[in-house]
Amino acid sequence: MNALRIAVVAAAAVIAFPSALSAQAAEPGECIRRDPQGYCLEWDVTTPGTPGTPGGSGGGPAPECYWVTIDDELPEDPTIFVDFGLEEPPEGVPILWQSWECSDGRPTFNFRWVIAPTPGALAETVRGRLIGQLPQPVVESSPPAGTASIIGVPVFVTVVNWTGVVTQTECAGGLCVTVTATPQLAFRPGEPGAPTVQCAGAGTRFAADAGTPESQASSPGACTWTYTTRTGANGRPSAWPGQASVSWSIAWTATTGASGSLAAVTRSTDVPRPVAEVQTVIEGGATP
Repeated sequence: MNALRIAVVAAAAVIAFPSALSAQAAEPGECIRRDPQGYCLEWDVTTPGTPGTPGGSGGGPAPECYWVTIDDELPEDPTIFVDFGLEEPPEGVPILWQSWECSDGRPTFNFRWVIAPTPGALAETVRGRLIGQLPQPVVESSPPAGTASIIGVPVFVTVVNWTGVVTQTECAGGLCVTVTATPQLAFRPGEPGAPTVQCAGAGTRFAADAGTPESQASSPGACTWTYTTRTGANGRPSAWPGQASVSWSIAWTATTGASGSLAAVTRSTDVPRPVAEVQTVIEGGATP
């Protein structure tokens, strides 16, 4: 369950009926003797222990047991922590009570407290899991990688494993948080003086039947660049160090109405681009 990922800051306590009081005892976990000021002097608990998993009945498989966050507050009595063998939570820190429950419905009467997550803390937890699913961009280009482009002819870039918007939701202690990662593709041509191109969606594929390269490159948000300087001459590298980057901006909203943003995540892939120059020589004939 989600609550199990919250750091446990208190040990469990085992509660049982004292044999001498079994006929008169209140419900398990209740106080059976108080002082004149109302503080509990004796709970119907035994020495604190560790929750276990009961064996299966009739030779069958053992039931699954797990911690479950409970809606009911345990008595607001300072002695409850002593009697249950629990440390007291930090002052002013909200906590949740959990009980150890088994799938066969057998009561175990084990309890612990955990620090209640804030919306922001829960969102950070979701972010950590979500960013592990965001891929390194796989890039295709036209001309293909390794093929020199021609000065004055647009180069097209697209990401083939584009995720689009990614969301994840997690709940704990009655609080649910949804984290949303929104991608933005950017293309850095690598040519000296070239700006970063902000691309629409997954980028732009060149389509042979959709008009000239220049007309397709002029579309708003097109992921293209037209190189003006060739490589491999006058001390220049053999290819301009182009790069395609996908940056995910991350935001969260909670069922409490709270919202916020978290650190963005960027994945980049190199797109080196050799550039060649085509020169045309026009030979004139003899004048008649």
